[in-house]
Amino acid sequence: MSLDIKNEEIEVETITTKRNVFFWAMYDLANTIYSMVIVSLIINRYILVIGQAEYGMSYGEANFLFGVVAFVMQIAIAICIPFLGALSDNVGKRKPFVISLTGIIILFAGLLGFSHDLTLVFLFFIIANVSYQFSLMFYDAMLPFIAKREDLGKVAGFGVAWGYFGTIISLFIMMPLILGPLGDMNSDPSQGPIVYGYAGDWFTFVLPMILFLVFAIPFLYVREKQKKGKRPPVGKLIGNTFKQLGSTFKEIRKHKSMIIFIIGYFFVADVANVIVLYMTPLVTDGLVIGTGGTSSTFYAILFIIIATFSAVVFTYFVGKFGEKYGAKKTFYLVGTLWAVALIIGVILVFTTPSIEVGANIPFIFSLIMGVVAGPALGGTWTAQRIMVIELAPKEKFGEFFGFSKLSGKLSSALGPLVWGTVMLTYDVIGKAAYGWAMISVGIILALGIFILSFVQKENNNDLVLKQAR
Repeated sequence: MSLDIKNEEIEVETITTKRNVFFWAMYDLANTIYSMVIVSLIINRYILVIGQAEYGMSYGEANFLFGVVAFVMQIAIAICIPFLGALSDNVGKRKPFVISLTGIIILFAGLLGFSHDLTLVFLFFIIANVSYQFSLMFYDAMLPFIAKREDLGKVAGFGVAWGYFGTIISLFIMMPLILGPLGDMNSDPSQGPIVYGYAGDWFTFVLPMILFLVFAIPFLYVREKQKKGKRPPVGKLIGNTFKQLGSTFKEIRKHKSMIIFIIGYFFVADVANVIVLYMTPLVTDGLVIGTGGTSSTFYAILFIIIATFSAVVFTYFVGKFGEKYGAKKTFYLVGTLWAVALIIGVILVFTTPSIEVGANIPFIFSLIMGVVAGPALGGTWTAQRIMVIELAPKEKFGEFFGFSKLSGKLSSALGPLVWGTVMLTYDVIGKAAYGWAMISVGIILALGIFILSFVQKENNNDLVLKQAR
């Protein structure tokens, strides 16, 4: 097999059907259940509780340990992602990889609640999360093969927006568990005894994974445009993949804008990755919302639901904005939204010891923060998808998505390490550490947007589209 893949072997989709897009987007909904419930709502505070209750760590030490483990995990993911992108291009099929990895996610995320051994919990989380990140790479790379090029921005935005319904569904189901007999989880020693609460029961972990499985079923019926010809033997396939990857490392140097994008996205993705991972402790332990007898986690869920509804309503329009004005201006929009959300968060952390739920200015501004953060988060992924499609040659969509994921995953390693290091100061300065952590994330975001301002759109895909017409 030649390193130069023949154009006739690579077929992008030329027809967009609502049915196919809906089946594809249902996986966005399904995997969001894992992302929001396990990653955003539970895992960080779960580790904090285990570290303090079972191992005698301080709050700052447990936070730092989590950041270091996340750093190592994301480095490993980043190393593998480009290879998997090249593999998907050589195989010409992405759907089977998504399905297989989903089974691994469901199994190991479900096992998290069966042990309070720190080593096992980290092991189960690493396996589940690595599989989740790999599945996203294959899933994103399917875009040009399930919808026509003119609709890709709109479809990308719809997928992200529709996916947020997974958050709404899962969080409404989680609420009874939090308000049930096990009660709330507390990871902050300044707010009372350290307790597992609802996270002390295996059912809390298994239920969302059952939902993940159920809502992923429509994805089985997605029709994906596939590469023509027989798939080569496994040995040759792997060999060709490594050769193609080496070739692309050299070739990508010719795509100046892609290199700039990869560097800039490394910094921009940092804020999104950190907020996803630390959203719940930021609300419960940083902003300390929900005092006066109201469960802090209950408010965290309410905060996430508000942000999610905002994302559902506005992320689609971010995709439409990107379709009309291009990926770079979409990143400017996303950067502005993140800046507003972070500034509000920093001011609230430094000026309010706690926030009472009710008709008061701090509480209202915390809600505004959630409303703005929703489309900022969804818009980050939407803008990334649109920019890769703008810059990547059609025969290497998988690889270029892989390289953009490499940037995002390296950023995922940097974010928790920086955040965890700053949070070491929590044992000395208290919740103000959350304010400084958000400031550090904001500086990194600004640097990324500045770098992305130098990206120039390459018209290779537009030429291919015109030729196809």
